[in-house]
Amino acid sequence: MDLRQLRYFLGIVEQGSLTKAAEVLRVAQPALSLHLRKLEEEFGCPLVHRTARGVVPTESGQRLALRAASLVEQVAGLRDEIRGLEAAPSGPAIIGIPTSLGPVLTVPLALEVRRRFPAIHLRVVEGLSGHMLEWVLSGQVDMALVFGAEPPPGLAARLVARERLGLVAARESAIAAGRDSIDLAEVLNLPLILPGLPHGVRAEVERAALAERAGLDVVMEIDALEQIKALVAAGAGYTVLSERYAGFGPEAHKLACVPIVNPEIERTISLAHASDRPLSIAARTVHAIALDHLDRLTQDGRWA
Repeated sequence: MDLRQLRYFLGIVEQGSLTKAAEVLRVAQPALSLHLRKLEEEFGCPLVHRTARGVVPTESGQRLALRAASLVEQVAGLRDEIRGLEAAPSGPAIIGIPTSLGPVLTVPLALEVRRRFPAIHLRVVEGLSGHMLEWVLSGQVDMALVFGAEPPPGLAARLVARERLGLVAARESAIAAGRDSIDLAEVLNLPLILPGLPHGVRAEVERAALAERAGLDVVMEIDALEQIKALVAAGAGYTVLSERYAGFGPEAHKLACVPIVNPEIERTISLAHASDRPLSIAARTVHAIALDHLDRLTQDGRWA
């Protein structure tokens, strides 16, 4: 027995005739008769009396018609409810955004979600990029932007961008003057101000140094990128950031960002969520909006 058979049976009872029911339901009469017969075989009793004037339900048929009408109505209501949820999602959605990406994503994302889907309760959690993987896997956030070419098992990740890292120095610094690139070996010998692990930038620089079999001269560790930029602008040392982030904020006009080469340090950015926990409708909506905005950032040339 399925919902289609119940709808056919209700049509027969309402029309009082197999011929009329077949016309209304747009089903061939032999097929309708077959469905009725299978239904009677399944219940093990006659559901209609066949008379010269048509068909009338038996007592069992009347009871089935009442229950079937209720079931069909409930299913129709459920369909409308689910379609309504998809059309106007509501409820909580939490996204983790690394501090270095917050300036380009947090406000535009929040404004668009608020404008288009006011019933979604959006929470944006900004923090160190190294914490994003942990937060996604533990369920503290529904999704997060993560750095690294190979997200660990348990994550479903969508690549959104690649970006190169550069040496950031005070604009008047001799090391940045008139240069369009700087070798990695030279960078590794400079006094660097970097965030501590597990920050993504620190991890990328550590990996690059390890590949070169070289050490790092880290003179300060500060887990706040804006403060690092202020210290670099004041001449206290150098740092490694993306050109995108070095060019943002109140200190940007005091800084120069020189691309690192031989080899380059390139990192990937992905939007990830736990593969074993399906996203809610609200979270799926935020995920789609975030991807759309990140795609626009790529199209306007800010990212690769």
